[in-house]
Amino acid sequence: MDHEAYNWISRRAHELWQEEGHPNGRDREHWSQAAQEWSDLSLRQQSPITPSHVTPIRKVLVVDDEPLIRFATLDALEDAGFEVMEAANAYEALVILNSTPVDAVFTDVNMPGATDGLALAKLVRARSPKTRVIVTSGHVQLGVYDLESGVSFVPKPYTHEAIVSLLKR
Repeated sequence: MDHEAYNWISRRAHELWQEEGHPNGRDREHWSQAAQEWSDLSLRQQSPITPSHVTPIRKVLVVDDEPLIRFATLDALEDAGFEVMEAANAYEALVILNSTPVDAVFTDVNMPGATDGLALAKLVRARSPKTRVIVTSGHVQLGVYDLESGVSFVPKPYTHEAIVSLLKR
């Protein structure tokens, strides 16, 4: 299964779980239903898109301790039409997230402080399961099984077009 299919199915299975009130012992059914929906989309030769009941991403929080990388990403996302906020570390990100809802968080893995990008991703998903999270790193390579459900990984160096594409999907 490719990365895109796994991420779509994972997000959809999580949505089904939420819609049913977080029942225990039904993960397999949710994953099977999500996989069938993915298959149906593919058979109709439609592009794999997020279900229509999910709102599009408008507001993005960019978290990176490298100012030049953060600024370049902010500019690219603003040019693509997103409302963008920034944080230099996970602590700053959590302060922002406690006061302002966002649709997506794009975070580096390695940052100074007690909380790294992976822990931040886990906190974001726990507090706001519908918030899209994308993590990036130039130091570690993460597979789909290393991440929380609904979290994507993009290795550095990345293109801004790749990030925009993931956010618009």
